[in-house]
Amino acid sequence: MEIIKAPEFENDDYLFRVDLRLIPTGKDAIEFLRRVEPGSVDYYIEKRRAFNEQDTNPKIFSRFVNDRPSLRALSELDSLDSTIYTVACERENHTNYRDIISGVSSHLKTKVSTRRCVVRFANSFNKYFSSEVNVPSDVTCLSFIHYLSSGAKLVFRASDVKNELLVDVLTIKEFFLDPVYESYVQGSQLTVYSSTAQYASSWNNFAKTMRSLR
Repeated sequence: MEIIKAPEFENDDYLFRVDLRLIPTGKDAIEFLRRVEPGSVDYYIEKRRAFNEQDTNPKIFSRFVNDRPSLRALSELDSLDSTIYTVACERENHTNYRDIISGVSSHLKTKVSTRRCVVRFANSFNKYFSSEVNVPSDVTCLSFIHYLSSGAKLVFRASDVKNELLVDVLTIKEFFLDPVYESYVQGSQLTVYSSTAQYASSWNNFAKTMRSLR
């Protein structure tokens, strides 16, 4: 893990890079979490299932609310159509998730030097604004993924370093990066940027966990 910019205070930004090939997925990710962050294992398993089955029922995370206060608001919503990224990408791009992945893979294979392969997750301004001043709704933290032949870049508008970032990296890698980079190109670098970081005081713990990847 190479840290370009660490968050120095609450809501500061961060930027880091890591070798994509070192990040585990599936059963390997579960074993990794059992070793470095056992309290996240069940949450990761449930979120991974939700991504795979595109389950947007907020009740699926109810049992994790006490340990993860960031989920408290989500458990009261009608649908998690932004938190479950395999659903969010379909909603914002009007295309089936698997067709999006297939299209990205094909595009990187035929246009190796492209800089235009971006998948958007961010909600419209109206939804963000309405969620703040009117009725609370599910809004995504991941803004977009920029796919390049050398690797991918994740851009977050907000990132919960303590409760979500590690699980986000693991699930995004499995569902949005592995299907692309294992099949067609030799991309090996993952760059992650967030314009705001919540629980920034947990950054050193997160960095220590990422640096344990070998």
